Amino acid sequence: MSPVVREGASRPLRPLSPLATDLAAIVALTRRDLLRFLRDRSQLAGAIGRPLIWMLLFGSGLRRAVAGPAAGSLDYRQFVYCGAIAMTILFAGMFQGITIVWDREFGMLREVLVAPISRLAIVLGKTCAGSSVTLLQALVAAAFAPFVGVHFGIWDGLLLLGSMTLMSLGITALAVAVGSRMQTFEGFGVISNFVILPLYFLSGGVFPPEGMPEWMRAAVRLNPVTYAVDLMRASIGQPHAFGAGVDVAMVSGFAVAMCLLALLSFRRASH
Repeated sequence: MSPVVREGASRPLRPLSPLATDLAAIVALTRRDLLRFLRDRSQLAGAIGRPLIWMLLFGSGLRRAVAGPAAGSLDYRQFVYCGAIAMTILFAGMFQGITIVWDREFGMLREVLVAPISRLAIVLGKTCAGSSVTLLQALVAAAFAPFVGVHFGIWDGLLLLGSMTLMSLGITALAVAVGSRMQTFEGFGVISNFVILPLYFLSGGVFPPEGMPEWMRAAVRLNPVTYAVDLMRASIGQPHAFGAGVDVAMVSGFAVAMCLLALLSFRRASH
């Protein structure tokens, strides 16, 4: 008698295509880092405390010192609002690079490298994961708008979200590029601070560039974070220095360049 095949019996699963495998890996890496962030109370506290200290304490203390025509028609707390969001993205985004050092230290990275997924999927997964965590912290900072007298509509908020997303992607990709070449937590901390501080203080988000020396204003114009801050200001209707098209082109170009740099650095480091 021929064997009877029962209806609903299990059939051998088809192997996933390389593209499907890579997409599944990107989703898994993103989900892992998001869960790790949401379960870490210290990171949640930092996401709230960092913009709280800068916008309310420093902003209130410096509002008279920086007040004047250089800040336009804005109160200093309103002027520094987008700068504080940029600061949150810089610190949070660069911190994501340390997860690569952590994964290498405890063997997680080795397991990912031997998995049947491409190096591109690993880089994109870490970048998407870090960008998602960074964007969440940026949203927390953006939520302080009513407390510093910044008001905008739903459409402006969506434009601001897009601006924060582009900047989060670029900074996180830069962090992945740096983290893939670092072997110790201490080394990463030194390099990240060396990167963060010039990008932040030369972005026009803290002090108006009109009062800076000429060489410093040239550095501000070369800084990609300057255009991210300017784009956020344009998104919510604040005075800005460049056109929105220029800002989008510069920030998008920076994000793409950093993603390529992250892929190149990760490939070299993983050999």
